[in-house]
Amino acid sequence: MNNIRRRLLSIICIIAYLIPAYGQRDTLTADGLYLKYNSACYRVSGVKPTIKELIKNKDIQVSIPNDSDMIRGELDRETKRIGLTYKHLPQYIISEQFGLRYPPNPLELLKTVGNAITSQWIHKDDECILFLKCGGITPSPNKAINDLPKAHFNYIKHVLKIGPFLTYYPTEKEMQKIKKKINMWSPEKAKETVNAQYVITYPIKSKKSIYMGKYIHKLDLMMIKWGERLTVSFLVTKREIRILKNISKM
Repeated sequence: MNNIRRRLLSIICIIAYLIPAYGQRDTLTADGLYLKYNSACYRVSGVKPTIKELIKNKDIQVSIPNDSDMIRGELDRETKRIGLTYKHLPQYIISEQFGLRYPPNPLELLKTVGNAITSQWIHKDDECILFLKCGGITPSPNKAINDLPKAHFNYIKHVLKIGPFLTYYPTEKEMQKIKKKINMWSPEKAKETVNAQYVITYPIKSKKSIYMGKYIHKLDLMMIKWGERLTVSFLVTKREIRILKNISKM
């Protein structure tokens, strides 16, 4: 009988320990992340072992990152790199770079926004979330580029499911379909608002592209300067879908 009691007590203690830990995964961390749906991005600390050392030790673990290894300041770095302007709005909780987990995030969401997000902005009213993604890969952009590169339309084509992603440029027929679905701001509006050369918005029609079970990916806003882009994905609850209509018509 005593053994049974001890086992029951052990089980109760384990459950009592796990419930708070599990619940914490649904709460917002100090870094602005929901650990159930997101994972922070880290730079590996210490010296990386060589492949031979990994094989010899039969170990693929390099090291466990600590808080100081988290990648920080990527949004500031990327916006400065391509000369875009923005403000840290006080009504938003702003995160550092992170990755979307799959699962529990649906595959449809990862297909549209990708899994690497530069920053997440959560409105304090809990009705709207923004995913900011930087598409730049060159350390120094070519400031002589003033045209709108066709390669960006290939990304839009993929997101809007107009054609295959593997082709580099959309065909003329695909471009006609794309132009019917996008809205382009005037050059004056793009420069005045974010100091971009081009701003393009387009709706997301996928009803399954949902984050945390309640935020629906409804609109993308792409800012382009010197041939490189920064995209803002708007995810809103059903009650706030109306606010996107005004943004898409600007």
